[in-house]
Amino acid sequence: MAIKNLDNEQQQTQKQKENLLDAMRSGDEEKFAAAMVEFANGIQNKILQEAKQTASQQFNDQQVLAKRGMQILTSEETKYYNAVIANEGFAGVEELVPPTVIERVFDELTRSHDLLNEITFVNTTGITQWITKRGDVNPAYWGKLTDAIKELLDDGFETVQTNLYKLSAFIPVAKSMLDLGPTWLDQYVRTVLAESMAIALEDAVINGTGKEMPIGMMKDLAGAVVDGVYPDKEAMAITDLSPATLGEKVMYPLTHDGKRTVPSVLLVVNPADYWAKIFPATTILTQNGTYVYGVLPIPAKIIQSVSVPTGKMVAGLAKDYFLGVGSSRSIEVAKELRILEDQDVYVTKQYANGKPVDNNAFMVFDISGIGKGEDTP
Repeated sequence: MAIKNLDNEQQQTQKQKENLLDAMRSGDEEKFAAAMVEFANGIQNKILQEAKQTASQQFNDQQVLAKRGMQILTSEETKYYNAVIANEGFAGVEELVPPTVIERVFDELTRSHDLLNEITFVNTTGITQWITKRGDVNPAYWGKLTDAIKELLDDGFETVQTNLYKLSAFIPVAKSMLDLGPTWLDQYVRTVLAESMAIALEDAVINGTGKEMPIGMMKDLAGAVVDGVYPDKEAMAITDLSPATLGEKVMYPLTHDGKRTVPSVLLVVNPADYWAKIFPATTILTQNGTYVYGVLPIPAKIIQSVSVPTGKMVAGLAKDYFLGVGSSRSIEVAKELRILEDQDVYVTKQYANGKPVDNNAFMVFDISGIGKGEDTP
């Protein structure tokens, strides 16, 4: 019976994640706020149950809690959360969220989410501009310094405004959550921030339109921008993962006509395509009767992402995508949120911007034909 309840809980969490992603994509702020609160409430209820179970087993010692995955708070963090508890909420608490809390949120983002761990993901909290190197432009040069060379050097770098786009996370807080103490409140805040940001950021990295959000890997930077929205790249069809196909269609173009080496490539596909097409094509039966999966003729890492449309695959060097994300470090009353007047709902804002280093950094492939008419192992 316990297993069944656990399965139901996982299905409900997954459904809440899907609803949140759909709401983000809809552009409807009220729909997004409602989905965000529902998602956060699911996390809150789970933590309340875990805290109740932990308390019943008398595991309240800090060292024991740490062994069970809880964070031992710094003195500044403890002071901050105690102020929130004493104030019966975040409203009116003048202190900013301690930077160590935000740092751990970013650590959890990269540790728990493969795509964010692979790209150039930078915590830019407190920084509004970030300098990045342009694609293949070499900012070093032999010879006398002239105006022409200085112009070449200037063209080797680009300034990215990391505070350009805002991502909001709504955090409902029940009184019973405040009663649990600083450690549990910290876990709740960090979990809501990390999980909600991960859903939004991963979707933006893959197919962000560029309008009030980062530009995704699938977008054509050289295409016609309509109302701030970048068009999708044209997908090149491939029907197999043979050495000839991957070498010619994937690896060779990424060398930018021999201007750079390609030590490894990132392949991002939808989970449905991974199991229906990529997994069968990359799994072999060895002589000793065991299966080995993930076998490719090129150095590559395959990542599954629900943000990639089915039938498509994104390929490129992970480091060629820059994503800078910062935080306002303040949690305020969500005055604009009127759908839950019986709850204390707060909002915290993250600022982010990201884009491929150039238009040739990532390619999009049509993989709908892979495996058709072939027997799988």
